[in-house]
Formats: sequence, structure tokens, C-alpha cells
Amino acid sequence: MAVTADTVPERTKQTILVVCITGMPGAGKSTFSEEGSRLGFEVFRMGDDVRMEAERRKVAPSDENLGKIMLDLRLKGGAAAIAHLCKQRIERDSKSKFVTIDGIRNTIEFTEFKKLGTARLVAIHASPQRRFKFLQARARSDFPATWESFESRDKREITVGVSEPIALADDVVPNSGSLEEFTIKARHYFDRLKQDPTEF
Repeated sequence: MAVTADTVPERTKQTILVVCITGMPGAGKSTFSEEGSRLGFEVFRMGDDVRMEAERRKVAPSDENLGKIMLDLRLKGGAAAIAHLCKQRIERDSKSKFVTIDGIRNTIEFTEFKKLGTARLVAIHASPQRRFKFLQARARSDFPATWESFESRDKREITVGVSEPIALADDVVPNSGSLEEFTIKARHYFDRLKQDPTEF
């Protein structure tokens, strides 16, 4: 039988601690998530659900294609469509009571993930210039080759509502210094949250 929200034991729903990460492309969400994984937070990336859909449709995972699929999924399934897919993966595959979700793009998605247990919304902030350099250095299949494509991607993210969770986040973590400084902030955040979620 498929595992759904209704079949997850009530104890599991109450004990899972979910850290939902939002931010503009290239802000440092993945780096932040990776530090959490070192402290036992299992990471689920919402972008992976879009990439899996691209693979299912047999299309290349370029920025343009992934953007179209992301918009198409939300057009057909509503603002929480990708959150539903990610939530199903968590319910099916997660082995931890500490979970990080990388890539919240609207508050409706956050509301969906709150059904899993105790949830906090974290916004990662970085300047556009810093984000552009990071995306180019990462050189993933969907990286923006030009400043114009970078701006276009930002506008697409704003269209699906990412500005709202950034503005309404429970916690804000700036990424404006060195990589080491940022990873220390991330490690400190997850460590404190794991030790005592009520402290925040």
C-alpha cells in the first residue's frame, strides 16, 4: 500500500522536525542544507522532483526546460504540486526525525510541509552579484550563462511566489561573508535547533 499523509503514524507526524529552506537561486540553500545533513538532518530537494519529471518526459535538464516543467506542474496541480511530490518522497523514504527541505518557493508549500510535524521556515539571503557568481561556479546543467538569463530566472522564481516565504520566514541567515563563515552559521543553526527546537 502506498504511504500517504493519512497512513503515516500519528507519532511520526508529531516528532518530525522539518527545516524548510527558501531563498533566491544561488543564495546558498544547498550549502546550508549540507551542513544540516552532517548533523543528522536528512535532505530532500524540491528541485529533484522537477528533475525527475524532466527525466520521465525525456527532456534535457536545462534551465529553460526545468523552468517550463516547474511552471507546468504548478499550473496543472496547483501551487503546492511540487510540495506534494516531495512530501510523498519524505513519507516513503525518510529514515530520520530530522528533515531539511531545500527549495520552498511559496507559503502554500510551507503549509503543506507543516503537516509532517514541527516546521520552521529559514530564508537565506545573498546579493544578486554573489548569487550569479555562485551559480556560474557551480556550473550545473541549469546554470545561467548570462546576466540576462540570471535575471530571467529570478523573475520566474518571483512569479511563483518566492518573495513571500522569504519575507515571512521564521529565521533569516545572511550569506555575505566567506564560505567558512556561512557554514559555521549553518552548523550553529542546526545544532541549536536539534538540541532544543523550543529555543527558537
